[in-house]
Amino acid sequence: MKKINRKEKGFDRNYFALLFEGASFLGAISIMAASGAVALFIDTMTGSVALVGLAISLQALTMRVGQLLGAPFVNMIRDLPKTLFVAMIFQRILPFLMAVPLFLGFGGYTAVWIFLVLFGLFWLWDGAITVPWSELTARALKPELRGHMMGMQVAIGGGLSLLTGLLLAWLLATPSLTDSLRFGYIFILTGAVVIVSIIFIRLVKDPSPIKVPEKANFKKYYSKLPAILRNNKPLQIAIIARLPGYIGFSVITFVIVFGTHTLEMTESEISLLVYSQIAGGLIGGVVLGETSRRFGNKTVILLCNAGVIVTLGMAIILTIFPALGYIWLISLCILASLWYHNWLGYINYTLDIAPKEHRPAYQVICNVIGIPFSFISYAIGAFIESRGYASAFIIGCIAASVTIIISTRLLSRRRIKELKI
Repeated sequence: MKKINRKEKGFDRNYFALLFEGASFLGAISIMAASGAVALFIDTMTGSVALVGLAISLQALTMRVGQLLGAPFVNMIRDLPKTLFVAMIFQRILPFLMAVPLFLGFGGYTAVWIFLVLFGLFWLWDGAITVPWSELTARALKPELRGHMMGMQVAIGGGLSLLTGLLLAWLLATPSLTDSLRFGYIFILTGAVVIVSIIFIRLVKDPSPIKVPEKANFKKYYSKLPAILRNNKPLQIAIIARLPGYIGFSVITFVIVFGTHTLEMTESEISLLVYSQIAGGLIGGVVLGETSRRFGNKTVILLCNAGVIVTLGMAIILTIFPALGYIWLISLCILASLWYHNWLGYINYTLDIAPKEHRPAYQVICNVIGIPFSFISYAIGAFIESRGYASAFIIGCIAASVTIIISTRLLSRRRIKELKI
């Protein structure tokens, strides 16, 4: 009997190059996530929950717009790894620029608005990179290992974040630093970690590069999308199933701000909440990656939405019984971060059901539908300011429950394989 080694299973150079590229990127971004240190930055500078919601909405919106701008160019790129390398250089110097106004002494709303402009540009560029990156991943890896690789990216990135999080916790708890300097160093730290990721993308080999590139034509490209959507029932169900999910996943991003407003905490305790979110992401990467590999991406989607219900249910209990205290809140932050990586299930399910020639188009269609929901987080932030956290958490639970009901109609991994035979 022939012994199958790890390389034959798909754990080859491409797997590890993509793994460490994404891990170093996520290791930095988990520090600067809109629901983590960025939320604390905005809350510290302005005290506005609505602006926290705006940052989360801005991240979602600019990413989707970037994806729409980048998708038509995928089939005209001869060398995807090289092109991605150049694009990533321009994007991943932006965290350093975010720190400049803070070191110049800007604070309050001025610092936040300058930051939001650069923050939006960062995620716009990231969106433009996402579609070609996903296409490269689809070509370079076996289908059953895409979700596993992305989960391990999150896990290793979480481990990296735990190390850098020690510095983050020290910065947030250092009384000798002003708020501007404290967060300026955090953005410098983020930039130092994220810039490392570009090294690994050059190690990826595209096994089926485009030999005859197409000419980019936005009008022609987007005119085909309605017909693609009309003629594909699995894609229609996937989109409908995801729509209410945007609400539930948006609500859980407010957990850390909810904790700081509900319990009286010291600076060191607040920094530990960010640290617990990083730990949650690490756990989530392993759990969701293995779930994807063993049971498929439909299961990942169902599991994440069930996790939202559990997390928000615990948050509602804390609003009623604040005496449950800090340990309960840490558990909430861990869980919220764990399910925050729901994108892992959605992006891979979309790639699973997409014909090879329509993979970029499927991603674009899903993102076009999601654009109106980019503003959900801002609306939730404003809703919280007027109605309180408990009401928002209840709405999030209802939305996640609806998502689960609809998601039961998604195709199983076995059924997807049968359709592609």
